[in-house]
Amino acid sequence: MSVIRVNFDTEWEVPVFVNREGFHDLAIDGPREALRYMQNDFLRRGSELYWNAIDACYASLRCRTDPERGRAHFIAACGEQQSRLHS
Repeated sequence: MSVIRVNFDTEWEVPVFVNREGFHDLAIDGPREALRYMQNDFLRRGSELYWNAIDACYASLRCRTDPERGRAHFIAACGEQQSRLHS
């Protein structure tokens, strides 16, 4: 039997603030919140940046990579999302 270690309390050093039109900016504090946001609030899913962010956030929750790597990928995916919404 193998056990997969998961740390749902993992947080980033600095939160990412996501701009939501008509609402206050949303602070995303770590990979768990980022995953929830991408799965529930992203209008366009499926790009390479989106999947890289999903993979990196899952890996950081499983303690397989530095959480800041997930943050960087999340920021890239959010940037792509914003540019697609405004083009």
